[in-house]
Amino acid sequence: MEKPVYVPPFLRGDVEGVLLPVSVWLRNLEEVEETVERWAADLGPEGFWWVPAPETNPIGGLVRHIGGSSYRLLLRGTGQEVPEALRLRPAEEMAPSGGEPKQVLAEFAEKMAQVKASLRALQPADLERVVQLGQYQVKAIYLLDHIAAHAQHHAGQIITTRKLWNARQG
Repeated sequence: MEKPVYVPPFLRGDVEGVLLPVSVWLRNLEEVEETVERWAADLGPEGFWWVPAPETNPIGGLVRHIGGSSYRLLLRGTGQEVPEALRLRPAEEMAPSGGEPKQVLAEFAEKMAQVKASLRALQPADLERVVQLGQYQVKAIYLLDHIAAHAQHHAGQIITTRKLWNARQG
């Protein structure tokens, strides 16, 4: 039997029943999730929390940050307050915790599911709403768009860190 051909998310077409920009964001987030699965899911704690050099982040911290920041951007982009318990600085969120990789990955998956479900529910007026982020006021579409852009940025760091880990092991 032939192995199925992999089709990258950006070539999978529209997600039915959602606004076109939401469809694009959902496909981009699929790519992030697939990147995390491919490059992080099989690591044990040592590789998951390994820090390759000063001022770099472990894969586990990057996974935690992608989930957390995506959720916070969603809250801000939909005009909601971020609960105090979720207001983490990136350095805090990305720092090695030594937590069980499977638990971190499960929390990531849960956050991403919440983000995607909320994105699916968006209506045109939701994209036009002006929201506040710090001292800035901007249409919600810009914050919501940044969810996937930011997540893909850090997903690339996961790939690089994993390749460095693999090279160290080889």
